[in-house]
Amino acid sequence: MFSLVAAAGFLLSAPLPPLHVQGTKMVDPQGHAVTLKGVNLGNWLVNEFWMLGLSGLPGTPKDQYDLEKLLAERFGESEKDRLMDLYRSSWITERDFKLMPTFGFNFVRLPMNYRLMEDDRTPFHLKPNAWKWIDRAVDLSERHGLYVILDMHGAQGGQSPYDHTGRSDQNHLKDNVEDQKRLAWLWGEIAKRYRNRGAVMAYDVMNEPYGTPKPIQVDVFKRALAEIRKNDPEKLVFAHGNYDDFDHYGDPKANGWHNVGFQMHFYPGLFGGGRPTVATHMKHLASLAGWDAKVKKLNVPFLIGEMNVVFDAAGGAQMMRRYYETHAAYGWMTSMWAWKTVSKEGGIHPANWGAVVNQEPMRTINFAADSKAAIEEYFERFASEPLAVNEALRRELTSKEPLPPLPPTPPVRTTAPQESLEGWTATDVGKPLTGGLKLLGSGAFELYGGGSDIWGTKDQFRFLNQAIEGDFEIQVVVDGVEDLEDYTKAGLTIRSGRDSDAQFAMITTFPNAEVQFAYRDTEPGEAQGLTAKAATLPNLRLRLVRKGGKIEGFFAKGAGEWISAGSTADHLPRKVYVGAIALSHDNSQLVKITYRDLRIMKP
Repeated sequence: MFSLVAAAGFLLSAPLPPLHVQGTKMVDPQGHAVTLKGVNLGNWLVNEFWMLGLSGLPGTPKDQYDLEKLLAERFGESEKDRLMDLYRSSWITERDFKLMPTFGFNFVRLPMNYRLMEDDRTPFHLKPNAWKWIDRAVDLSERHGLYVILDMHGAQGGQSPYDHTGRSDQNHLKDNVEDQKRLAWLWGEIAKRYRNRGAVMAYDVMNEPYGTPKPIQVDVFKRALAEIRKNDPEKLVFAHGNYDDFDHYGDPKANGWHNVGFQMHFYPGLFGGGRPTVATHMKHLASLAGWDAKVKKLNVPFLIGEMNVVFDAAGGAQMMRRYYETHAAYGWMTSMWAWKTVSKEGGIHPANWGAVVNQEPMRTINFAADSKAAIEEYFERFASEPLAVNEALRRELTSKEPLPPLPPTPPVRTTAPQESLEGWTATDVGKPLTGGLKLLGSGAFELYGGGSDIWGTKDQFRFLNQAIEGDFEIQVVVDGVEDLEDYTKAGLTIRSGRDSDAQFAMITTFPNAEVQFAYRDTEPGEAQGLTAKAATLPNLRLRLVRKGGKIEGFFAKGAGEWISAGSTADHLPRKVYVGAIALSHDNSQLVKITYRDLRIMKP
């Protein structure tokens, strides 16, 4: 074994042996497959203020760009740089890298902000200290036996409008070719710098490009890949999928792309996929076989770059272990979000994002009003304040004991009673799984429906309807919405017809009881939705009113006053179809919606 002194001044052990792509696997120099289990170093080189617990507090900027702008305005450019370096030297330190392997982690995903390396005022030029923090991360990782995926979390112009790009509300990468060229150029420089570092396992070109249309995602990736390959012909490069899939990139081998894999982020129960329950995670785990088939067909590596169960009630640490082990069984890499967060009370709690958190109660700061000395002290203390380790997670991720079996999966409903409600016609719009109806007496009934959604340009759902002309209003009480998917829907709609692409206006509710007004003005055309509003179930009253060239939706909590959920101009024909809906948002099963007092009133 030999040692070397890295640029950042750390004495390092022998370099990590480089890993190589072999089909879907990463293998060491002896050809042995390496199971890769990792964690994200979030909020280090790209700030996200929710991870500090500061969101919504006085003086908290909306993103890193605004923080740096504020510090520069208050203290000058050089002092802003010094303060940001003070933060970075404190948020993640060597003690973190010592702890990471105790969880069984053997790689880190490093979210980066392009502004560390390139200044918007001098594009296509590296800053004098461009590599300071990335070198530090790679050096410390290697010292503690951790591989690194370099992740461009914040790309030039912004690949989405979200704050985790470093600057929210811009999203210009999709339409600014100069930004696309700058991103590709920077990746060329990164590849030149790290091509011979065995600890750097892969390049992650662009995190969550969800504000960038799929064809442009492909163009941006191809441009960056070309620059990477000029300097590094071998290292693995990840193309990040969209919300739903990565199919738009095609087959990497057919494209002539060498050592290219795909990445997705899965947060079932948090951002889509159902409520945060054990059942939601069981359903997601079952769905992974489909992803495995897709990956194996392409024979490329696959990374679940971000995931977290968060809630103990949804399975907590044990469910996290189950994800890591399931992904590993498929040969995938996994990195949880995130290594470290701040909680208000301090310590580990039943809803926890971090592998480690602050032990003592959260400290706060007002960046707009507090003194420079106070800001310095706030930053510095991160390096030494006591950490609370998520011992349950550490225990599960290093356990050799077999996992207990999951509870039995609830049966999937694919058939339903076929009763009828006098005066109403049941229609399965868009040819979904055949729905049903059951009468409960006293004006109450259960409506069963499948279908993918009422959204986009075409719909698929169960529709209990009547034909009617002119002005009217329709009301119903919703007493139950089965919790199958986040976008499982119940509610009322007015449609120009019973075809899947018909114009409509509707007011719906979901399993979380939020209420939303939506419409499609043209045929064909895209559905539009207004901001959802909070309500409660059961005894949620819904109402649609067509009058005077306008359609408006209302809701009421129990016997409370009607509240407007939104309206749209009436572009529908004189004769329309109106009624109640049942939509599972998963056409492999039927949802049960419990209604009562469905009625239409004419002026």
